[in-house]
Amino acid sequence: MFWNKFYDRYWNFDNKKFIKLLEDARRAQYKWTWRKWSWKAIEINLFQSVWQKELWQFINKFSIFLNSWIDVKWALWILVKQIKNPYLKKICTEMRENIDHGIGINETMTQYPKVFDPLTTALIWVWEKTWQLWKILAELDKNLLENIELKWKVKWAMVYPLILLLLTIWMVVFMMLFIVPRISATFAKAWADLPMLTQKVVWFSNFIVHDWWKLLLIIIAIIWTFKLINATYIGKITLANLATKLPIFGYVVRQSNIVYFTNAFTILLDSWVLLLDSLKTSSKVVPNLSYKKELIRIKNEVEVWLTISKSLWLNLDYEESVYLNKLFPEEFAYVVSTWEETWSLSSSLRKVWENYNWELKRYIWNMSSMLEPIIIVIVGALVGTIVVAIIMPFFEMWKVAKWM
Repeated sequence: MFWNKFYDRYWNFDNKKFIKLLEDARRAQYKWTWRKWSWKAIEINLFQSVWQKELWQFINKFSIFLNSWIDVKWALWILVKQIKNPYLKKICTEMRENIDHGIGINETMTQYPKVFDPLTTALIWVWEKTWQLWKILAELDKNLLENIELKWKVKWAMVYPLILLLLTIWMVVFMMLFIVPRISATFAKAWADLPMLTQKVVWFSNFIVHDWWKLLLIIIAIIWTFKLINATYIGKITLANLATKLPIFGYVVRQSNIVYFTNAFTILLDSWVLLLDSLKTSSKVVPNLSYKKELIRIKNEVEVWLTISKSLWLNLDYEESVYLNKLFPEEFAYVVSTWEETWSLSSSLRKVWENYNWELKRYIWNMSSMLEPIIIVIVGALVGTIVVAIIMPFFEMWKVAKWM
């Protein structure tokens, strides 16, 4: 019979085969071609995303229900009624139905890696085995809220200067398209000799008005070049290395990745996850590819009986040592080395995470306060240059009229 395929020869239920069947069914459901156009396919493509805030609300409510001693299936049924996102509602329904087939919540989460990060799935797996799911949900609730706040501040630190720069470009383009051409036409009718600065501004205005397609082609070429570079591993690792070495934003990239790593690594160690598994899972949490590669290297060296501090290239055998690791600061390696000897690594990293998290938030606030006047000065310089270039010919014309 068909259901016999899910049992081994000892009549033990094998949920791996059942999960494989569910994955094949899901791929068949999402697979559609241009010949089989349907509204269902459009709906699936449009709503296959979950915001971090929605995920936090799901974990928060789930934790509250379990702390109130509500059954897991009943809690999921209540959440299905409350969730507004159709994609998350579908996942929650699948979690509830899979429990009847011996498939845990963690195994359902692993099928949606774009929604649930590796840290969440790893912690759910640990606490499902210990029957203390409500504890880890409370920890995840706090962790997700902190990550949402940190990610918002990091993104705002990166996006805020870009927004001001785009507004500046829009202002300059507006003046070049609508103001400078009219004034340059007036100068042309008056047969006035234009100063060098005015000639440059008029030339740039004519270029934007008449040869705008060349500028558009240049922008498209830059975007496609970036995508082609980012499509290869060498290109990705090169861009990741450059991101850590940027003059102002490089510190934000380095510090935020260390904060993500220490937070995930500490939570996993406190949950009694093995050291190697904690390093492997933490490497999937950090967003920068250079840090992912570095953490995998550390994990491989720890696997052959090296300490984490030695894998960070910290050598304490000599009085004067040279520390060459550019991704993790030397003080971080010294803290790890000190607390490795006392077997209290998680508590030490928790303090490191708190200090680094506070320093990162302070730096982001200072950087935003510092960049705002700088960008305002840049905007004033660009607009002022255009205004001066427009006014200078009027002074020349006034001198000519004075001698007439």
